[in-house]
Amino acid sequence: MSLRAAIYARKSTSQDEVDVRERSTTHQRAQCLALIEKNGWTLAEGHEYTDEASSGAVFDRPGLLRLTDAVKSNARPFDVLVTYAEDRLGRDVIETGYLAKQIIDSGVRIFFSDGTERKLGSATDALLMAISNFGAAFERERASIRVRDKVFSKARAGHATGSRAFGYDSVEVSGHRELRVNPAQAEIVRWIFDLCQQGYGIRRIAHRLNAQHGGLQRRWSSTAVRDILRNEIYIGQVIYGRSWNEVRKGVKRKVAVPEAEWVRAERPELRIVPQPLWDAAHARQAATFTTYRRTSDGRLSGKPERSALASQYLLAGMLRCGVCGGGLISVKKRSRPVGKVRMYYGCWQSRGRGATVCTNRRLVPMDRLHDMVTHAFKKDVLTPARIEQVIRGLARNDEHAPERAAEVRRALEADLKRVEGRLVNLADAVAEGGEVTTLLKAINAAEREHQGIKDRLKHADDLQKAAEAWDVSAHREKVEALLVDWQEALEAAPQIARQILRKLLVTDITVTPGRNAAGERWFEFEAKGSFKRSLMGVLGIGGAESELMKIRGMYVTPADQLDTELAELVRAQERDGLLSGVPGPRS
Repeated sequence: MSLRAAIYARKSTSQDEVDVRERSTTHQRAQCLALIEKNGWTLAEGHEYTDEASSGAVFDRPGLLRLTDAVKSNARPFDVLVTYAEDRLGRDVIETGYLAKQIIDSGVRIFFSDGTERKLGSATDALLMAISNFGAAFERERASIRVRDKVFSKARAGHATGSRAFGYDSVEVSGHRELRVNPAQAEIVRWIFDLCQQGYGIRRIAHRLNAQHGGLQRRWSSTAVRDILRNEIYIGQVIYGRSWNEVRKGVKRKVAVPEAEWVRAERPELRIVPQPLWDAAHARQAATFTTYRRTSDGRLSGKPERSALASQYLLAGMLRCGVCGGGLISVKKRSRPVGKVRMYYGCWQSRGRGATVCTNRRLVPMDRLHDMVTHAFKKDVLTPARIEQVIRGLARNDEHAPERAAEVRRALEADLKRVEGRLVNLADAVAEGGEVTTLLKAINAAEREHQGIKDRLKHADDLQKAAEAWDVSAHREKVEALLVDWQEALEAAPQIARQILRKLLVTDITVTPGRNAAGERWFEFEAKGSFKRSLMGVLGIGGAESELMKIRGMYVTPADQLDTELAELVRAQERDGLLSGVPGPRS
């Protein structure tokens, strides 16, 4: 009975120095069929496995995976595997050897088109396979270096390599390809940068592109816009070699290359975006990035508020629909019959996707909701009494404050007394005949500690002298000035006020519509604040009454620590400039 045979063929990703006939999987198949016919074997139907343009360093190739599945199956469909050469299985010393061992251990013999068989019956066979695989791996590395060097040489010469960026055409020039600016696409690129420097986020820009340039036979995404804004080719800087492919465990992964190893080529003829526009767009992105909400240790904790740069409305980006959980957006509505324009907040899910997604079609009067929220914070948070708590707390932690200086001195005096007692005990131990060497080391260490405490006491004396002239008025003036700034911001600077509210609220404000049998309508709003505090209220419509409930929750232990949060706000102002660097509303 003749043996059943399978064929595996692989064409490498780069074979510049391989004979043209051998590059083709068709040629490899023909050579394998010739060996099968010569030995009188039968080609098993449906068991020809092929991988086109696949690196020998990668072992998750589709054809190879199907081959190994067939080898491992209980009803093995073939007895012999024929491949053009051993490096067609792979070009890795360890992975290729392990693959061959798996196939042979499954009872399948491996033959190459020249008639040789890969055997593993002796140490010599294993050595020969290792040498063969080493040669294949070495050649793969050399080929990879040659390809990389060739691409870099083309790049330095101004030739086009790799994918083509939007805004350019790839044209044939004397046997190679070069990039040329596409005037129509270049206008779109400049428009993208202009929108960015105006404060548009990448998602909004993508939506504008899809709406106004839908005939470009492409759908714009936020990722595509982000990549354009980052690509330095638009200012005439062509960069190659930012990443390279690394193979680990038989799988190819893209790995970042250190910037010092990048290849940069100055191509001023490819500049599309003027330098001032590039700088303005990137400065705007940097300003947007600073509006990300962060945790106390500086890590990002949420998306940036688009409204922090672009919206003039106080609570933009901070409101949630109590029916569906979607965001509330600003809505402009003209009243009748006068025709006066009024601003509201409405559920974007209901307005954009319809009643099947959200039934809340009610509009919240913007100015009234703003008034109630700002009044709540002025009434219970940003008050003179609260600020006095902050002043006292900051003063207690100031090293120049009299209380703090006295506390430091008392602690140092206690430490000094403790070390002096230890020295007395050590001296007594020496006098009683203790181990001298050990005791002397302990005495020297104690004396060093003793001297260090005395030095710190001297510094504490200096602090105490300074404390005699210390005045709490410096803290008072600073904090009271910030109080005025924050109160004014709640009224006049929504971009800044949102940052303050974000510091004092840990959730968005949920707004839920209500209505009773008598036809009275209202909105209930609620948000969770710092230290288990809540912002709650009822905004009445028509005959319904409005009511602002206490921010502080009941039965909270400790009863009230909001001054701690405000003190942190003061420190954030000093450290980060909470109210600085935020552009005002756009006209």
